Amino acid sequence: MLKSEFKGQMKPVVLHWDGKLMADVTGDEKVDRLPVVVSGSGTELLCIPKLGSGTGKAMADALMATVSDWDIADRIKAISFDRTSSNTGRINGACTLFEQHLGRNVLYLACRHHIHEIMLEEAFSITMGPSSGPDILLFIKFKAFWPYIVFSDYKPGIDAILGIRPL
Repeated sequence: MLKSEFKGQMKPVVLHWDGKLMADVTGDEKVDRLPVVVSGSGTELLCIPKLGSGTGKAMADALMATVSDWDIADRIKAISFDRTSSNTGRINGACTLFEQHLGRNVLYLACRHHIHEIMLEEAFSITMGPSSGPDILLFIKFKAFWPYIVFSDYKPGIDAILGIRPL
């Protein structure tokens, strides 16, 4: 949708973002990017700015610039984000700084996917023990073994429980 057409709508929207560390298009270095999307009666990708850093202030500044550019500040009723401290920090989090910029409260919609990650991380830590780093050895071994899996032999667990045989 064109920016001019989008501005003509008056429907309330939810502003979504999720910071990503990605390879830069101009070289081999990694850069912080911030995909910014709005949803309401549809979904629209507004921009994917490059950030100077992954801080809450850098994200909030990019969000404010995007919202100003698209002229939608008054339509934002809720924000959707992941649960990183750069988003949720009480003083310097992107959510707090962005809400201050708007000058009003909005509904916080922490991403369910990331909420589930927190619960799964706790369950995994209890059953497998704490992780000593960002990479979990069991998953590294599984990834290395993946090419040797015979998918024609695969049967979903529920089929095994119900006694259903593959075709």
